[in-house]
Amino acid sequence: MSVTPPITTDTIHHLVPFARYLGVTFSTIEPDRVVAHLSESGDLATIGGGVHGGALMALADVSAAVVAVLASGDPTAAPATMQSSTNFLRPVHGAATAEARIARPGRSTVVDVELTDPAGELCALVRQIVTVRPG
Repeated sequence: MSVTPPITTDTIHHLVPFARYLGVTFSTIEPDRVVAHLSESGDLATIGGGVHGGALMALADVSAAVVAVLASGDPTAAPATMQSSTNFLRPVHGAATAEARIARPGRSTVVDVELTDPAGELCALVRQIVTVRPG
């Protein structure tokens, strides 16, 4: 019987160098829930000092991909985002947190992601459809 090693921020950074480049870290990595963080960085700011929407969407995308792979039960699977819809509700000033949860598992997994600011205020809602191909 083989045992799958735990998935960590370092594991994800190895598999997804873009997440490392952005500085994404993870505080929760579970089969039905992933919580990821994007530190405050002037390099990711837009006019007015808020976090650029593209950086927030990337945070949501990485989080959704990780939870979709974990929900598939195959940690070697390859995720691909098929569809993504983002609703921005307010700007994020400072660090951002993404909480990704499985809305519907399957070959085309539906993932909902809530993005919040340092005060815990909801700033964006993202829904993605992620296909997961066996590793």
